[in-house]
Amino acid sequence: METDNRKKFLNKNSLLEHRLKKEVLEDGLAYIPCYVQSMEDIISKYSIRGCVSLNSEFSDYITDFIECVPIKYPIVLEIYGSKFTEEQKKLIVDTITSDGDYALGKIIQENRHHRLVFLEMVVGTVISGILLALIGKYLDDIPQEFFYVLFWLFADSFVRYIFVERGDYLDQRIGAGRIASMKVEFVEDEDNSLCLLQE
Repeated sequence: METDNRKKFLNKNSLLEHRLKKEVLEDGLAYIPCYVQSMEDIISKYSIRGCVSLNSEFSDYITDFIECVPIKYPIVLEIYGSKFTEEQKKLIVDTITSDGDYALGKIIQENRHHRLVFLEMVVGTVISGILLALIGKYLDDIPQEFFYVLFWLFADSFVRYIFVERGDYLDQRIGAGRIASMKVEFVEDEDNSLCLLQE
């Protein structure tokens, strides 16, 4: 029984692409629907005038949704529900843009740091490789194992960055860039609430 279930779960296919085409994708854009009841659903309760940030639950919802949408589709966030004033709409759009810029800036800084570490690993790999080549000829009195350990330490970090971490950093930057360039539309339609969940 356990083996049958395991096999069943392993062979289960996702209908994600079909669902996205049916519910989210339209005319080359990905529309993310989001129902809110008030400003508090979007703006963090810890915000003050002049320094406003998004509600973390709202932000997580957007980020999780975007991760399911293929990169080739620009994102349009559709906010349903509460009727906001023009001033409130501007605040919401500015806050979404600002938070996107902060996230993108943070990832760019992290990428700079990791590129610097990568360059240090390249230099370390080259120097330790040269020392390994010279050790047999000119440096007989120095233990060879030390330079082997040093070389493989640098080489391991170098290879890991090239084949694993660099791709992860690029994915993070693309994700943050998508959020930072996301368009926002307000749809004043109370009928789109999940009434069944609220009853």
